[in-house]
Amino acid sequence: MYNPKSKNLDIEYFPSYHTTRFQDQPEPNIAVLEHFVRLTQQHEKDLTTKQGISVDHMRYGAGRRLVDVFYNERTPNQAPLFVFVHGGYWQELDMSTSCSIVGPLVRRGYRVAVMDYNLCPAVSLETLMSQFTDFLNWIFDYAEMTNVLEITFAGHSAGAHLLAQILKHQDMINPQRSKMVWALVFLCGVYDLRELYTLESVNPKNILGLNQRNVEAVSPMLWEYTDVGIWSSTKIYVVAAEHDSTTFIEQSRRFSDVLKKSGFKSSFKIFHKYDHFDIIEETALDESEISKFLRNIRIE
Repeated sequence: MYNPKSKNLDIEYFPSYHTTRFQDQPEPNIAVLEHFVRLTQQHEKDLTTKQGISVDHMRYGAGRRLVDVFYNERTPNQAPLFVFVHGGYWQELDMSTSCSIVGPLVRRGYRVAVMDYNLCPAVSLETLMSQFTDFLNWIFDYAEMTNVLEITFAGHSAGAHLLAQILKHQDMINPQRSKMVWALVFLCGVYDLRELYTLESVNPKNILGLNQRNVEAVSPMLWEYTDVGIWSSTKIYVVAAEHDSTTFIEQSRRFSDVLKKSGFKSSFKIFHKYDHFDIIEETALDESEISKFLRNIRIE
């Protein structure tokens, strides 16, 4: 559907097979994953041990429904809030691999919230999406209690898919809340699950709990978006990495088009030289292209 030339859908939906790094290794796809986990876990440890960043541990529900909020002694009152949602195909990764983004943002006056969530198959994807809506309610309540005036949300891969719900739930996002959202950043996401859910390699034993009946309901590419006017002050960036699969890139391109046609201020951008993983790894570097992009969103 998104890459008519592909003869192997499994490869299209496995980002690790498209990296140009680690080509000297016997299995570059395994090496890039192992490197990602090792490096991002080190980034998380360095925040408090080497960078003088503090963290508040909070909870928005049972199980893995946790939020860590990072700041330092110079973080101002009413600091802009940056919220990050990790990926992992709704079935792996956690907060220990999700904090690369924190350091450069905190050093420039942001308060950063990194959230975790229950994974499939402990919950179905439909249930996970419902629980993510609970998180959105929680984070807006937190922002209002702490007098936050500006929020930027970013989601990576499966986290970008989850984040799309913020545009759908008009019962939860009133005009006052939407005006708080300065920007939404969708990084290397997947937004149409009709191909993905049929692949045993991606969805083994259907741990996502999907079928022909409900797959469209969990595919943001296919949703009808209403009350778009309340998002008139929110910038939306749909981002793809050059060294991701054609399918991932085209899903991002078309999702941005869907949002734009619905009336959102959406733009599509390809980050050259990056793959699905180092686009997150390099958020830890103050002067990397992706890091500068994320922190300059507020002044564009």
